[in-house]
Amino acid sequence: MRLSIDAVRSFHARHRVFLIIMSFAVTVRVITTLGFHWAIWFSDSYDYLDVAMRPRPDPVRTFGYPFLLMILRPFHSVGLVIVVQHLMGLALGVILYGLLRRQHLFGGARALPGWVAALVTIPVLLDANQIELEHLLLSDTLFALLLVGAVALMLWNPVISLRAAAGAGLLLAAAAVTRTVALPLFAVLVVFLLIRRVNWRVLLATLAATVLPLVAYGAWYASVNGVFQLSGTDGVFLYSRTMTFADCKYFVDELSAEQLPLCESPDRPPAKRPVSHFYVWEQPQLFFYTGGGTQFAPYKNDLARDFAKKAIMAQPGDYASTVAKDFRRTFQWGRPVYPDPKTYAQYVFPRDDIAYRPGREALVARYDAMPRATTVVEPFAGFMRGYQQVVRLPGTLLGIVLLAGFAGIMRRWRQFGGVALLPWGIAMTMLIVPPATVLFDYRYVLPAVPFALLAAAIAARDLLTWIQIRRAPVPDLVEKLEEPELAAAS
Repeated sequence: MRLSIDAVRSFHARHRVFLIIMSFAVTVRVITTLGFHWAIWFSDSYDYLDVAMRPRPDPVRTFGYPFLLMILRPFHSVGLVIVVQHLMGLALGVILYGLLRRQHLFGGARALPGWVAALVTIPVLLDANQIELEHLLLSDTLFALLLVGAVALMLWNPVISLRAAAGAGLLLAAAAVTRTVALPLFAVLVVFLLIRRVNWRVLLATLAATVLPLVAYGAWYASVNGVFQLSGTDGVFLYSRTMTFADCKYFVDELSAEQLPLCESPDRPPAKRPVSHFYVWEQPQLFFYTGGGTQFAPYKNDLARDFAKKAIMAQPGDYASTVAKDFRRTFQWGRPVYPDPKTYAQYVFPRDDIAYRPGREALVARYDAMPRATTVVEPFAGFMRGYQQVVRLPGTLLGIVLLAGFAGIMRRWRQFGGVALLPWGIAMTMLIVPPATVLFDYRYVLPAVPFALLAAAIAARDLLTWIQIRRAPVPDLVEKLEEPELAAAS
């Protein structure tokens, strides 16, 4: 008994600051749960729930998040889903803290002190926008946890084992089936493994564990929808991206008769057009001009993709400018309304109760034994509304964090950036792909934050070690340089 008490005391002493931050993180999530019964419903929430109730490879909502809803369905509680998502948010902070305490990530230098590593987790554990995202019935929290878990398996030990590689590959595949934006991250992971010159068995295990589940899902999708792919939205979304700048007069000769209706009216030049997702959700008649089905019917998705490629090839400068403009939104200090007031309102803790979308009450009642639309309960809700106005990671600070990570990678250019290359590459890819393929959205930024923080922390520790060595007297410097060699020899 005495040994266990001493062990608890020792654990508390080593991780005191992190435990304090965790206690605050748990508290604000409890307040959120008490203030908003029992979920904040997003426009996509009902579609995810529908796929969970009628399992299928849906062209729009990939199956990862509905699978989680299926697992929790026997409990008949949307509130439980939200509690699980808040636990996932806490797990993100725990994994990040654990990685920051691994000495080998810092190239032989000491790991970050516990209190520094704990402070790095604050943007993940206490950011109000992250907490609000966890309270939405959406896939993003699950997606972030799967990716962080994959990176943790890759970086946890100095040498990547076959088991860790396979586990990371499976988690990455699950993330891709949760949100297809994870697919480009597979290339980032492969490049990292090649640079690290891992054993070929490790590389093969990663490839197999990632690709085989995706092939199986693609085959299931093809058996239902007739096309081998993960979703049926890429062409439609890319078309919507190009419609913010596309001027058909530059490439009308390359368009087929079927594609001509996809052109915007000359009376609405690019400067007067709405944001890109208007062309997906608010004006779907563009995709009903022939045939049947939704705007995501396979042949319409193909037509839209081909149109978008022609627009990009004809106006590469306009496309680059559009992507750059949306990418810059990531680093704003404030949080102006975007992409439209309706969407933005769903990222803010509400003041009033929110009714279910008309016609969806029966769907929710089939899943939840005590269905309840978003009910605002004071004073808890008021506290979180005020909290959200103050406690958040401004985009400008995220930009500084990314620059710090990049500086650390450049300092280790001989090692192609070192281990920081993986989290930094993932963060940047996650931030760039949405503006390049759809549009900027605030919720797409949050899953990238843990990776940006990890890369910056590794860079900061490297810089601190370099400064200490430069300032050390010559005998101390020799001793510092010999320490890793002696440790390796022993």
